[in-house]
Amino acid sequence: MENISELDKNNCTGCRMCEQICPVKAIEFVENEEGFIEPKVNEKKCINCGLCFKRCPQLNDIKNNRLDEIKVYAAKNKNAEEQKESSSGGIFSILANYVLENNGIVYGCAFNSNLVAEQIAIKSKEELYKLRGSKYVQSNTQNTFTEAKKDLDNNKLVLYSGTPCQIAGLKAFLDKDYENLITIDLVCHGVPSPKLWKKQLEELERKTKKKIKKIKFRDKDSHNWEDYGFSIVWEDNTNTYIPSGYSPYIKSFLEGKICRECCYRCKYSKEERMGDITVADYWGIEKEYPDFYDKNGVSAVIINTKKGESIFKEINCKINYINTKLDSVRKYNINLNHPTIRPQIRKDVYKNIDNKKFIKYIKNDLKYKKKLKDQIKNLIPSKIRQHIKHRLK
Repeated sequence: MENISELDKNNCTGCRMCEQICPVKAIEFVENEEGFIEPKVNEKKCINCGLCFKRCPQLNDIKNNRLDEIKVYAAKNKNAEEQKESSSGGIFSILANYVLENNGIVYGCAFNSNLVAEQIAIKSKEELYKLRGSKYVQSNTQNTFTEAKKDLDNNKLVLYSGTPCQIAGLKAFLDKDYENLITIDLVCHGVPSPKLWKKQLEELERKTKKKIKKIKFRDKDSHNWEDYGFSIVWEDNTNTYIPSGYSPYIKSFLEGKICRECCYRCKYSKEERMGDITVADYWGIEKEYPDFYDKNGVSAVIINTKKGESIFKEINCKINYINTKLDSVRKYNINLNHPTIRPQIRKDVYKNIDNKKFIKYIKNDLKYKKKLKDQIKNLIPSKIRQHIKHRLK
């Protein structure tokens, strides 16, 4: 009988489903040389049941009870504060609040105290801030599939939000459709290495000789929602904004250089989605529906299942939305059409991550350098830059 150790590790998404489904706990996840986690089987414990192999979502297609005709919206949270605290239109917050108001539990991605991205559960609105906003690094699902199953079996309403491969992993683990489970999948560009993310943070702390307290991607207090930079709050409570062009990590991520190998052949980068609801940035909204553009962000919301349709009807009174077409969303979200293209540089991009000082690594291996246009752009205040951009469009 085959087990997960005999499979191509480059095909693994790191969802940890196999580890949690193993009846004898013979599988653990360990960090590989690139900083991604992958399964390791304890052959002495393994009973060759093959369950990991039979359930792996990368080897088996996970079904979603898709609507015959999906529904697609451009959407914005009516609560301006929640919208501003979110990466795009703030729709996740409305869904999460609905579940929490019904004594439910919400699972999503948060940074822990060491700025490591992890899937966690929250049970109150006071904790919701932890899950808001993008985290451009692979999150560790930890034991959340097991915990979500316990909650579901206890008849709790559960919302689980994650990348489509994480949602597929959860569904493979559960192996049945729970009426009290709502899933949200994100349109994902690919996941970079947690090791590389950690090394960038260490370099920032080395240069400033200060400890990082908090990170916020696409901080709307500092810049427009369309900017991929991030804000840093230091231990002395001072703030620094790092524009995307000034971050070797973010720039390499946007160029597709540093994704996990499986991301370049992602089986979920298509129209058919894993979640009851798919949420994405509505890139190109200013071209498709200029009157609906909002400086604080607009979400694309794709309703994939009857359950998703039912939930949307429950919450739509809290949303400003208009009907749109999937083709309009796909036009600017390439990962609804195909996976991120693997550049030639990806072959060796992580090869020297542990062998060189970070400053040399980013120059020689990531091939990073500040472009003149990025330097000029950074000199122009964000509000003026966005005004010029939209006038030109």
